[in-house]
Amino acid sequence: MGIVLNRTIAAGMKPFPNSTWHWSRTIRPFSQHLSSTCFLQQSSRFTSKRYLHLSTLTQQEKRFLPESELAKYKEYYQGLKSTVNEIPESVASKSPSLRTLHKRLQLPNELTYSTLSRCLTCPSAKLPDKINNPTKGAAFVNTVPTNKYLDNHGLNIMGKNLLSYHVTKSIIQKYPRLPTVVLNAAVNAYISEAVLAHIAKYWGIEVETTSVLSRYLKMEPFEFTLGRLKFFNNSLNSKDGIELITGKNFSETSALAMSVRSIIAAIWAVTEQKDSQAVYRFIDDHIMSRKLDITKMFQFEQPTRELAMLCRREGLEKPVSKLVAESGRLSKSPVFIVHVFSGEETLGEGYGSSLKEVKARAATDALMKWYCYEPLAQQEPVIDPGTVVV
Repeated sequence: MGIVLNRTIAAGMKPFPNSTWHWSRTIRPFSQHLSSTCFLQQSSRFTSKRYLHLSTLTQQEKRFLPESELAKYKEYYQGLKSTVNEIPESVASKSPSLRTLHKRLQLPNELTYSTLSRCLTCPSAKLPDKINNPTKGAAFVNTVPTNKYLDNHGLNIMGKNLLSYHVTKSIIQKYPRLPTVVLNAAVNAYISEAVLAHIAKYWGIEVETTSVLSRYLKMEPFEFTLGRLKFFNNSLNSKDGIELITGKNFSETSALAMSVRSIIAAIWAVTEQKDSQAVYRFIDDHIMSRKLDITKMFQFEQPTRELAMLCRREGLEKPVSKLVAESGRLSKSPVFIVHVFSGEETLGEGYGSSLKEVKARAATDALMKWYCYEPLAQQEPVIDPGTVVV
């Protein structure tokens, strides 16, 4: 009916003999509505995807906040920013995460909750003043601008020095004859970023992964943010296992390691005057308590030659390898046992199916006994001359 009316009016004819043009002008909008309705119905089969797209845009438009909601969000954002920048003790003391972490680690009472929250605020969480790259700016949705005087930059440096000093000292006291290369590897095995990040997760440190807008929509209290680790969120640059590599990437592993170092530095800062050994006991309990097999870090290229040079340096007789026992020399699987002697003293032993291999194993065993020597507590400190030059 709507299509017929449209065609009649378009031809300049009156739709009915007794009708007036006034009536036709009245009916024309209605006819247009009918024709458009028919057209939409006829073309709906071919434009279903377009309808879905338009409906999606409508839903997105509904997500825009009204002026009143936008003002509330700005107020929440400014309050969160002020809390993170100032870290008041009255707010930090209400954080369940901070109180739990403080109790779990048995931290001293002098270490306040605001200081503990500062240990969880990395310098990378600071929003830059000017963001030219939209992708880079989008990665800061989980953070707010932070005060550079209330992040863990200085604590991280101090904690790293404390860890390096005490761990190196402990290893040298236990193994005074370790070569420098093995010593550095052992220190790295205790305090590397990956190891410290694992310790932080074991402590239960939570990472802030919720955007500020989501926290506003849930009306999350500010103290919840103070109890989580805050750093540059690079996860938005990752998609389907592909990560955008830039010069300013900050991994979660680095942030977790910084939090551990910062907590150690904070303990030293609040207990140095009262109990200077408290921080070292904390390191012993949480860092040095893990088992490390130092023998797995050695790799000798010329063990027989190195053992000969070591005996010459220490004034010992030249090492001599002697076959002690054998079985099945002419069989498919022979076994040889070789000891290496310096005079009448046995330095090491080895076994295997080849005489050359057994001599190398015996020399390696002698070197391991020398380098992994542990002095007794009653003995004087051992000062090693240094690495053997082959």
